[in-house]
Amino acid sequence: MHKITDFLQERREKEKHYLVDGKRAIASSNLNSLSFISIASLVLVAFDLVCAFLLMGIRPSTPQIVLLVATAAFAAAANLYRIKAKKPSPKIVLALSLAFELSVLILIIFIDIIYSKEVPALYMPIVITALASGLFFSRKMTNIIQVSYVAIYIFADLMAKVDYEWVWKYDVCTALIGFAFATVVSIHHRNSLISEYTTKMKYKSLSQRDPLLENIYNKRGYEDAIDNYLTSNNPNCNCAFIVLDLNDFKHINDNYGHDMGDQILRCMSDTLVSLFRDSDIIGRFGGDEFIVLADGLCDEDAVEKKCRYIAELIGRKAQETGAIKVFSSLGAVLCENQSVDFERLFEIADKAMYEAKERGRKADQFILRRYTDEDEEA
Repeated sequence: MHKITDFLQERREKEKHYLVDGKRAIASSNLNSLSFISIASLVLVAFDLVCAFLLMGIRPSTPQIVLLVATAAFAAAANLYRIKAKKPSPKIVLALSLAFELSVLILIIFIDIIYSKEVPALYMPIVITALASGLFFSRKMTNIIQVSYVAIYIFADLMAKVDYEWVWKYDVCTALIGFAFATVVSIHHRNSLISEYTTKMKYKSLSQRDPLLENIYNKRGYEDAIDNYLTSNNPNCNCAFIVLDLNDFKHINDNYGHDMGDQILRCMSDTLVSLFRDSDIIGRFGGDEFIVLADGLCDEDAVEKKCRYIAELIGRKAQETGAIKVFSSLGAVLCENQSVDFERLFEIADKAMYEAKERGRKADQFILRRYTDEDEEA
């Protein structure tokens, strides 16, 4: 029993991380799926209408025509957005996916029930299963959509076909079977995507770690991590961004050797990792230049104390390695409940760090700025 509980807990944790860290991956996957599904739906609906008219002389009903137009509109919107958007917005893709799924499901209810009273329902089990295998939503949202749709479908079917005894035997039964199949397909689809993403992130993480300091990100790694962070938190970002640089590091390498320089870099890395949380982002973008993005840290006094303690602790640990006393220059930027662009964020922090360095290299220096975009500065 404990093994089952642990397994389910592990799956929930992986899904939680996927929903937070993989927003762009989910958006890209859903946009590709929406593009394919909408085009496929358009072709299938058109084929169904043509066959029904040619073989049985059945003219298209109003909901069928609306469904044809709706699938064409979604196909156009999804493909145009996929072509134009370099980085699809998770919010826009989610809105498009939900609108498509709900529109199709509502129209299928009208087609299967309102305009087909005399015959058993046909499309609902197929459509709900197909949608479950194509579009990814959170477990909660998926359950709400599927349960609500089947409940409304059965209720509407029973009300519309109250005079037919076979409605329980066929429509309700097939609706429940369709729901069961859609649930199984949805679970499999979700687990497959999460497992694929987890494996991909595992190998990606290895390529994003600094070759010397394996406990922090390299340039590529922290840029991806910060991009994901800003995607998840904009336009209400609360964080501190810190750029840290040692003064006269070249002098240490030249006079004490590169092994000593590497030891000091490890001291810097270990110090930063010990002072920040796992959820914060720590990286190295140059020889002795480091960055930190601390989520939720936007109090001026707290940031100043943190930065001064970082410099003090690095200096103390560096001396313990046998090197001379080292001094640090730090530039920090506070972002409080605002939309943040990473290039602008780095520009402000880097400029503050160099201004701190110009104050004097024989002491720890620190400058704090608040985030502003270029328009505000102008």
